[in-house]
Amino acid sequence: MSNSKYGALGVDVDKKGIEALRDMTNDLFPGSFCTVVRDPKDPKQGLILHEDGAGSKPIVSYLLYKEAGDPACFAPLAADVIAMNVDDVICVGGSPEVFSDYVALNALKVDKVPLLNSLAKGFAKSLSMLKRHGSQLLFGGGETADLPDVIRTLDVSGTVFARVALEQAITGDRISHGDAIVGIRSGGKCSYEERPNSGMMCNGISLARHALLSNEHLKKYPEISDPGIKGYYGRFLVGDYVDDLGMTVGEAITSPTRIFLPIALEILRHADVKAMVHNTGGGLTKCIKLGKGTLYVKDSLPEPDPIFKLIMAESGEPPRQMCRNFNMGVGLEVVVGKGDVEAVLKAAGKFGVGAQVIGRCERRPGGNAVRLKTGYGEFEYL
Repeated sequence: MSNSKYGALGVDVDKKGIEALRDMTNDLFPGSFCTVVRDPKDPKQGLILHEDGAGSKPIVSYLLYKEAGDPACFAPLAADVIAMNVDDVICVGGSPEVFSDYVALNALKVDKVPLLNSLAKGFAKSLSMLKRHGSQLLFGGGETADLPDVIRTLDVSGTVFARVALEQAITGDRISHGDAIVGIRSGGKCSYEERPNSGMMCNGISLARHALLSNEHLKKYPEISDPGIKGYYGRFLVGDYVDDLGMTVGEAITSPTRIFLPIALEILRHADVKAMVHNTGGGLTKCIKLGKGTLYVKDSLPEPDPIFKLIMAESGEPPRQMCRNFNMGVGLEVVVGKGDVEAVLKAAGKFGVGAQVIGRCERRPGGNAVRLKTGYGEFEYL
């Protein structure tokens, strides 16, 4: 287990043990962002079945719900789950076609009917937005499980089915020396979002809630943590407004993950994309497993959003670990040749999202690595 504050909470950023499952897959492009298998009925087509969830963000939504008594607090989780799935599959060029949800809850703590009504509204809103921007993602139902002996509060996740023509799959194999890395911001306000986004997405939530939120919440709602964790050592309540954030602490942590799919589709229409990276688990080092023999140099990173600075200050987590735990303000990375940089920047700008060249790719014999130059120091990850 990591010696970081995040690791002490029982979270393994390296996801040790998944090798046993990965080795069982029929992945056509090992090392690509998502698993792609060949369609047995059409050898030129690839199939993608991808699952992801909102992490421990539902616990903070639960706190907001208990404090405000409003089940609408759960609705943004729908956008989180859709984003964490469709934004992953687009990284291999996959076209998402069908989505299903999975909701597990402790019905002794959460009123199921208002919860599901709220999530339904959230899913409908996100699916409608995607349709307006050229992605017809169908809702294929899902599963709801009452698990009071297993789940302390609730868990929300989902699965997306996608297709990609194999000759158009984005695998990272074409990355070459001198390619540019363009970073698309996770925070701020996108044209299809209702309010400014803190940039949090769905990773690092355990550290964020334990470092920022007061133990008073744990005393009132012991179900929000495991008794073996010494957490909730923060100085804020979920409803506390912080000027630097421009929102309450609860709103910042539960700010819905940006759905990058419309932006990514626009980029793919106008640029030759060699790799795309959704900076979820692994943060700014997420790219390290993509392609071969590449040093990802990121020496022009934007200033992290205020939420990340606050988490680092309050938790004491070292900057090196923060860059592995969080996206630090860069939600999506696009690797292109220098001639396509302008097209990527223009595509992001069309939706009012900040974007800039954050680095470049260099050759590295012997395996991939990531080198970061930040305002907090320089770090290298192998």
